[in-house]
Amino acid sequence: MIQNLSKSLQDNEKISKQRIKCVVCNSSINENKKSALATFASNVRAFRKEKFKVWRCSQCQTIHCLDVVDLPQYYAKYPIAQAKLTWPYLFYYRNLRRQLTKHGFSKNHSFLDYGCANGLFLEYLQKCGFANCYGYDPYGSENGFGDRSILNHGPFDYILLQDVIEHVEDPHELLSKLDSLLAPGGYILIGTPNAANLDLSKPHISDFYNDVHVPYHLHIYTRESLESVGYKQGWQPVEFFARPYHDTPWFAMNTRAWNQYQRLFDGSIDTIYEPLKVWKALASYKFWFYALFGYWLSFRTGMAVMFRKSR
Repeated sequence: MIQNLSKSLQDNEKISKQRIKCVVCNSSINENKKSALATFASNVRAFRKEKFKVWRCSQCQTIHCLDVVDLPQYYAKYPIAQAKLTWPYLFYYRNLRRQLTKHGFSKNHSFLDYGCANGLFLEYLQKCGFANCYGYDPYGSENGFGDRSILNHGPFDYILLQDVIEHVEDPHELLSKLDSLLAPGGYILIGTPNAANLDLSKPHISDFYNDVHVPYHLHIYTRESLESVGYKQGWQPVEFFARPYHDTPWFAMNTRAWNQYQRLFDGSIDTIYEPLKVWKALASYKFWFYALFGYWLSFRTGMAVMFRKSR
C-alpha cells in the first residue's frame, strides 16, 4: 500500500511537471499518445544535447512545450546577453520602429519595451532621439532592467512585447498586467513565432527548431489564438504583420539566410550573437542562394499583431 501511495505521488508529480492543457482553448492532450508528440533538441549551445517534447492543440493549433523545466538555469546561459548593437540590428530595428510609427508612435509618446533583454532596441530608439522610452525584463538584474520601479513610469502610450509572450506560462495574466500599464487608446505590438507555419515533423531544420526553441518557448500561437487572448483584454487588433521584422527583401537580411549562416557552424543560435564571420558565409553557395532569394522563399515562421486599447 505504501509502495502504491509512493508511486501515485510520483505520478502526480510527473503530471504536474507537464503541460497537457492548452492555455488558449483548454483542450487537453494525452501525454502517453506518442503520435501526438514531437521531439526537438535545444538550439542553445549549452543545452544542445537536451531534447524536449512539444504538441499541437487539435482545436486551436497552438503549440505547447510538454516538458516543464527550471527555466532560470536555462536563461543563465542565454546567448542574447552577448549581443551588441551592430549594423544588422540597426537595419532590422528600423523595420520594427516603422511598425510602431505606422500607428502614430512619435518622440512625444511614452514607450515600454516589456521583456527587453539587454535593451538593444531601447538603445537604438535613444540613438534615434526617442527619450521617453523604458525597458523592463523579469529576468533582468534588479539594478538594471529587472528593477520593477521602471513600471511606475506608466501608463505608457505604446508597449512592445517582442519575442516574449511565447516565453510566458500564463498569457492572460501577462496581458492583464500590461493592460494596466497601457494608457487608454494606447497601442501594444506583440511579435512572436507563428505556430501555423511551424512544421513539427522537421525538428532537425533550423528554420523550424529556432522558432520552436525548446525549452524556452512554452506556448506558440497562431494569428487567431493570439488575437483571441488580446480580445479577452478588450483590445482590438488593428494590423497583422505576416513576417517577423527581421525578414526583409534586402541582401542577406532575411530569416532563411540567417538560418543558413547558423547551419554553417554548430547550428546553435549562439552563432547569431557572436562576431560575424563574413568570409565563411560568402564561401557558401547555399548562403548566397538564401541571401538573394530567402525573402521570397520564407516560411513566414514569425508574425506580429498590433492591438489598440479602447479609450
